[in-house]
Amino acid sequence: MKQLSKTTLSELKPEIHAPLYGENAITSGIVHFGTGNFHRAHQAVYCDALLNQGETKWGITGVSMRSSDMRDKLVPQDFLYTQATLGDKTDYRIIGSIQNIYVAPENPRAVIDAVANSTTQLVTTTITEKGYCLTSGKVDLQNPLIQHDLESLESPQSTYGFLAAALIQRCAEQGAPVTILCCDNMHAGGEHLRDGVYLLLEQHDPDAIYWVSKNVAFSSSMVDRVTPATSEQLIQNVAEKLGLHDAAPVAAEPFTQWVIEDNFAGQRPPFDQVGAIFVDDISIFERIKLRFLNAGHSMLAGMGYLAGDQFIHEALERPTLAAFTEQALKNNALPVTRAPASMDVNDYIEQVFERFRNSNLPYAVLQVGSDSSQKIQQRWMPTIDDAIAVNGEYQYFAFALASWVHFIHKALNNNDLIDPLRNEFAQVQSSDLASRVRQYLELAGANRFVFYSNSDFMALVVRYHLIIDQVGIEKAIETTQILAK
Repeated sequence: MKQLSKTTLSELKPEIHAPLYGENAITSGIVHFGTGNFHRAHQAVYCDALLNQGETKWGITGVSMRSSDMRDKLVPQDFLYTQATLGDKTDYRIIGSIQNIYVAPENPRAVIDAVANSTTQLVTTTITEKGYCLTSGKVDLQNPLIQHDLESLESPQSTYGFLAAALIQRCAEQGAPVTILCCDNMHAGGEHLRDGVYLLLEQHDPDAIYWVSKNVAFSSSMVDRVTPATSEQLIQNVAEKLGLHDAAPVAAEPFTQWVIEDNFAGQRPPFDQVGAIFVDDISIFERIKLRFLNAGHSMLAGMGYLAGDQFIHEALERPTLAAFTEQALKNNALPVTRAPASMDVNDYIEQVFERFRNSNLPYAVLQVGSDSSQKIQQRWMPTIDDAIAVNGEYQYFAFALASWVHFIHKALNNNDLIDPLRNEFAQVQSSDLASRVRQYLELAGANRFVFYSNSDFMALVVRYHLIIDQVGIEKAIETTQILAK
């Protein structure tokens, strides 16, 4: 079977949506760090839509921070790939917005030059929580990547390092203003990017800071689209539908959302023409998604794994797990979370659960549960502190933390755990369950939150943990009578 590429586009079946811009000259006005599936099903799709409208300067140069896998798959395809939207029916669309991908360790200079180039108007990131190298909400000075980049920016290892090196070069060349936009599930992600870059500028070129302060905007956005890992079944289905082989298709749900902080230094891509929303205050939108969609996803991933499920939609088929997660969000998170005036959060929660139930888009609990030691610092822990501050209810989140400790322990023993702290968790040898709770939570940064010093809350976490250990996850929910009648 022939492979998808520019030369075989004409052989596509007529019902497949192909790029309308064809051989038009595309300029890469965007450099994107993190070329995984989410980016290819989200930002790249919005850019593809702009290109289809004739906005030809918003092509993408991708940067992979570690692996050459995506680059190697897409080069023979001229960086074209299929995006399959899996709803009641499946729609297939060829995306052509990515123009090139650099693998940072192979060619750091090319990455720096791409960001420094004045044709680059926007730099975006989907590097996941661990890519921000944070501790206590600040850049972790003990992180090996940060330590390396504090020593030298010749061959950076962190995203901050590449950005700092490029901005130093851009400053020296008196280049055009540029915006750096966080597209991760991070509260105040733009501020984290700014802090990391300024840390390195102060170390290597303090004189560049003034230019950066006047010519660079660090902004945040809220991104939303369920995008699972690519399966062999998807590759097979795409080949049958296209009549061409695509080595790197990506699946996604029909729902997509992009809310962008309207804070730009250079040119602003007209993403609002293709469905994105520009707002002055992004924080409230970030918080809603983190505390409801992302928090619920993480709960279902951990508890579903403990119950023996492979996918999120299977966990939701268990009435006890579904009821627990819904009540956790409505009874614990909702009372302490401010929402936009135009939003009915109860309706939002119902919509989230409807999306999670989409069995056409199987999302593995281990994929959602990956890097959970980093994720729950954003998704759960601030909610708990807010509840304690107003003497609110927190029992569901105490149970969630107890179940998370079990998830880490079981996944570690089964060799299933995907987490940057995997080795640290493995070194916890305590057979005392209460001690294990504290050690695991401390590794995940809980000791930097108020609840960790709250004896009533921590006693409840330990109590729930012991019950889960004795009777299992579903029976524990029933035994504790935590569910509202």
